[in-house]
Amino acid sequence: MRSAWLLLLLLSASPAVAQTPFDMSGERPAVSPEPPASTPPVVRQTVAPAATPPGASNPAPIGPEVQQTAAEPSKRYLVPFSELVLAGEYSQRSWSVFLTPEQAASASEIHLGYQNAIVVAPEASRITVSINGTTIVDQPIAAAENAADIVTALPPRVLHAGLNDIVISAVQRHRTDCSVQSTYELWTQIDLARTFLSFDAGDASHWKRVEDLRAIGVDESGATTFNLIVPSMAQAVSTSPTMRLGEALALMANMPNQAFEVSEDNSPETGPGVAKVVLGPAADVAKVLSTLPQGAEAGPVATVVDDPKLGPSTLVISGPNWQAVDMAIDDIARQVDRPAGSLRTSLGTRNWRTPDVPMLLGAGNLKFSDLGVNTLEFSGRRVRTDFAVGVPSDFYAGAYGHATILLDAAYSQDVLPGSHIDIYVNDNIAATVPITTAGGEILRHLPIKVTMRHFRPGDNNVAIEAVLLTQADTVCAPGASSSGGQRFVVFDTSEFVMPDFARVARTPELAGTSGTGFPYGRADYAVPLIMDHAQSETVSAGVTLLARMSVAAGRLIAVDASTAASAVADRNAIFLSTLSQVPPTVLAQVDVSGNSSSGWGEAVASIKPNTETTFDEWRQKLRGSGWRGQVSSFEDWMTRTFNISMDSFSIFPGRPAEYTPQGSASLLVAQEASPTAGGTWTLITAPSAAALREGVRTLTQQRMWRQLGGHLTTVDSGDDKVVTLPVTHFSFVETQPFSLANYRLIVANWLSANALSYAVVLTVLSILLGLATAGLLGSLGRGK
Repeated sequence: MRSAWLLLLLLSASPAVAQTPFDMSGERPAVSPEPPASTPPVVRQTVAPAATPPGASNPAPIGPEVQQTAAEPSKRYLVPFSELVLAGEYSQRSWSVFLTPEQAASASEIHLGYQNAIVVAPEASRITVSINGTTIVDQPIAAAENAADIVTALPPRVLHAGLNDIVISAVQRHRTDCSVQSTYELWTQIDLARTFLSFDAGDASHWKRVEDLRAIGVDESGATTFNLIVPSMAQAVSTSPTMRLGEALALMANMPNQAFEVSEDNSPETGPGVAKVVLGPAADVAKVLSTLPQGAEAGPVATVVDDPKLGPSTLVISGPNWQAVDMAIDDIARQVDRPAGSLRTSLGTRNWRTPDVPMLLGAGNLKFSDLGVNTLEFSGRRVRTDFAVGVPSDFYAGAYGHATILLDAAYSQDVLPGSHIDIYVNDNIAATVPITTAGGEILRHLPIKVTMRHFRPGDNNVAIEAVLLTQADTVCAPGASSSGGQRFVVFDTSEFVMPDFARVARTPELAGTSGTGFPYGRADYAVPLIMDHAQSETVSAGVTLLARMSVAAGRLIAVDASTAASAVADRNAIFLSTLSQVPPTVLAQVDVSGNSSSGWGEAVASIKPNTETTFDEWRQKLRGSGWRGQVSSFEDWMTRTFNISMDSFSIFPGRPAEYTPQGSASLLVAQEASPTAGGTWTLITAPSAAALREGVRTLTQQRMWRQLGGHLTTVDSGDDKVVTLPVTHFSFVETQPFSLANYRLIVANWLSANALSYAVVLTVLSILLGLATAGLLGSLGRGK
């Protein structure tokens, strides 16, 4: 018996069988004293429970919710979009996230929530996430019935202070179908509210420096909100500094969906993607702060404080008077502003698209590798990759110009004739190259001409899509949808070639305002801003609008909010107010009906039929019946085939008819030249102050802002719908020094866009040539 006890004692003391404490957490790999650098991160994947059927009792909260309530780590939501869907057999999105030094140094995890289509085959589909070139997540896509959450601990030193590049991609295959059409059924939707970085450090979400404002990020819906607390907002002197500060903060954060809320006291909204900013002289700021920042009563101050009333990370801009406040704002603006005459070589898009979009100011070549397109091998049926290039506000080559893609690619011997490569510009088909030979081929700098009629000022998305047909897909044997070798490859040595193009701006043209803030971004004076200073909704709309325009312009736009409407004269100006407060002369100048206020915005207006929509519906019904239907069909065919509309046959197009907003439109943006064409007037109006604020907030979202164009645009905030009326007449605005080469390109584009004028000019020149030839021949010959 004594020997048995001795044997048990020896076994319990043996290091080979040392017991570890009981751990209720998920399984983890054994931790070695010195883990190698290539140790994979720990990944935990959970599936959300199915929704509770109607009438059933809700179960009690389970462990994770209880733990989060006990000690919730700070979050940094990652997706800067209102929606993120990875569609097709291959999809990739990349952007950058700014982190403070405290966030980068903290232990952190990445949470990824998603759900996919039921037809996605989990055994052949994967989702990957990489941060700064390190693959963090590489998991099968398997969340068809219920949403899934992937939680991964980040290895040390993956994150760093400043911008961190994030790439998320999905490779998806169909369960049963091998057709090209079936690829449109594949999708994986990222859950914005469940995709974030979590930091263990308690102060990781607290800002220490003004520069930390770049790390504001987004909330669970992909939006960024600045709450500006201006105690003296009712004073007219506060409007211009508020606008200038809003522009500087927008340029510093540079998020795609930014909005500003201006109030006189504290706003209750707080959390990720939200910043609180206090602005005003020290005497006014003291009313909302518990303690004034040190030095605020003696000189300009721009600092971050943890205030008991307003909470941590509150940015305070103050001074003894408004002049000192302006100096404090200048200290922030100096970090993000650029001179008005400086050349802009790129558009700052890294916070929602990497890399920054290069700006092409003339002829040039760009390799795909410089545009963020890496060599891509593909084994499916339809693959799509894209890049972006920018053009300036005075880009004028849409009627005749062609860019060229020198494509380096290859396809295998399995690809059949009938396959094709399509080029899209801003989601419009611009070129198609059919594959006509079998047996595979390597394409070296294959020239693909891309029409530039779909290019617009600012950033332009160019997509390359290959549709591949094979005999194996026609047979579609079991398992064939996810098997097979590589069929297509596009190399990063491909090039995008931009030819020389005409440089002259036009007014009106809201696309220039959307793309580069034209003409206000080029103004060398304070632009008159006519608005109601007393209403917080109008001021909030003004700051949000100017912030969006400054981001488009890449610099601050100086405004003068003290100018009266009657004193604008021929300068560039912005009118922002409810429709009832817009001067009749301004409405007449921008071709908006002065009677709009009688019915616009009423609840009954939303059920009134839309005359234009009803007309189009009847036009479709009667298409092809009678001679009018035949003419309508011919017009549509000419537009689709040759990009020729009936407007091209007018020599002197007149001004458009006055526009009367429909009941469903909540915001109207109209632009026209000033009375003597010396400047550009832009009107932003709505039926009420609340509708103006919400309408501007909707318009300035990234996906809506790039739809702004023509001479008039309406926004329906309820349906997120944008309607644009094209420009029918315009005036040229010279932006470049005199050049015969530039003038030749301008004339060529204008004649291409005005077919009747071109025909008249050609006829006149032909007659003159005939008369000159007849005169010359009449003076020659034996009779003379």
